[in-house]
Amino acid sequence: MASTGPGIPLEQVFVFTVLGIQFWDQTLDQPITDGLTVTAQLRGTDYPLVTAFRTASGAYAFQGLPCLHDVEYPVGGSQVSTSPQKTFSFVITVADSLERFLPTLFALDLPLDYPGLFLSNEIGSPVGMGARAYLFSAPTRAAAVGISVIRVNLWDHDRNQAAAYAALQVSVGGQQWTGIADGQGRSQVQFPSPLLQSLSLGSPPGSGQGPTSSVSWPIQIRVLYEPAQLRFLLQGVPDVVWPRKSTPSLKSILDEQQPALVWQQAVGPPVPEWTGTLSYGTPLVVRTILSDPTQISSVLMISQSTSP
Repeated sequence: MASTGPGIPLEQVFVFTVLGIQFWDQTLDQPITDGLTVTAQLRGTDYPLVTAFRTASGAYAFQGLPCLHDVEYPVGGSQVSTSPQKTFSFVITVADSLERFLPTLFALDLPLDYPGLFLSNEIGSPVGMGARAYLFSAPTRAAAVGISVIRVNLWDHDRNQAAAYAALQVSVGGQQWTGIADGQGRSQVQFPSPLLQSLSLGSPPGSGQGPTSSVSWPIQIRVLYEPAQLRFLLQGVPDVVWPRKSTPSLKSILDEQQPALVWQQAVGPPVPEWTGTLSYGTPLVVRTILSDPTQISSVLMISQSTSP
């Protein structure tokens, strides 16, 4: 607002924030408010990247997005349009300087058809969880106390190469957790350790509990893997650098790859899921069991359910 003196306004300028995103840590069930660089690029154009700024609430918001000036600066301050607005497709990228989360990339049409923060779809966020865009643990992430850890190096049995960007679905303790492999096939899934039911045993509660080292749970792991379905939205775009250029879209990773077969034992046959046991307080490294008992595999071999 400009003024010629006290109480004499000349004009008012209303600025509408077209996009705000609240990123969320599924492991700790809390917002991610530091260490992220979030950018937006208008698809199919030479417009430069726009970097988001962090708000006081920890959300990441954008201003100055190309082709959206009239939306950001509405006439008369009104955000209501009497006719359908033209939308523009943007690619959103997320990189974590603290190496806790994998680089993430997804497409989004703007302006949104609803006010407020971006509501994540079912791929990244469970239904009903509100405005939360989940990020996934990187293989370099350190685990906090009370967090279970599963580590897997995924290997394409048929192509004899790392199973880059495969997705894991881990079922344990009645809950399911998701992980994503990086470009080298390395994946780490972190989640709160299942509740120790034995804590409620005995009188007083907890007196019937044995040593925590003896507590374990059955675990099942399914893998989604179909490299032909991965879509690299910024591949071939001039001046785009790692990790934006080499990161496939989140939707293609989690929603478009098909279930793979898992080689639990090297002699085969491959099966739909890996089964084993998760012990409390001990990271689980998932591997294919080799035919030679004196040898230990460093990878979990998988195959596409249909031939590539």
